Amino acid sequence: MNARTLLVALAIAGHAGLVSAQMYKCGNTFSQTPCAPDAVAKSTAPSAAPDAAAGVTGYELCAAAARKMVRSPEPETARIQPIGERRSEVIQYAGKPIATHRYDLAIDAKTQYGVFSGQQPYACWLSEDQRRVLQFSSTRN
Repeated sequence: MNARTLLVALAIAGHAGLVSAQMYKCGNTFSQTPCAPDAVAKSTAPSAAPDAAAGVTGYELCAAAARKMVRSPEPETARIQPIGERRSEVIQYAGKPIATHRYDLAIDAKTQYGVFSGQQPYACWLSEDQRRVLQFSSTRN
C-alpha cells in the first residue's frame, strides 16, 4: 500500500472516529507492520500529511533548468526573470494530454564576447507537483 493510499484510508477512518493508527516509518514510506527488527513505532493522526520532498520547485526549478539550457560560455551569469504569472496548461507529453504549470521567463545570457545578448523569451512547463521539468523551449517566432 503506498503512502497516499494509506493516508486516504486513515483520513476516512479518522472522520468516522474509528482509528488512531500505529504506523512504522520505513524509509520514505509508512507500513502497518514493522519493516525491520529495530523499527520504531510512530503514532500518526488521521490528518497527517507526507513531508514535502526536498529540492527546488516552481519558478526556481525553471530558472535552474534555464541555466542548463542556455548557450553561453558563462551560463551561471545569465539574467533570468519571470514574465507574468504561473498558469495551468494542458500539453501533449509522451503522447498523452497532461496538466502542467507553465512559467514564462526572460533570459539574458552572455555571448562569446562577454556581453549580454538581450532578453529572449522562453517557456517552462512543470509537472503538477512542480518538481519536474517536462518541456522547456524558446517562445520566439
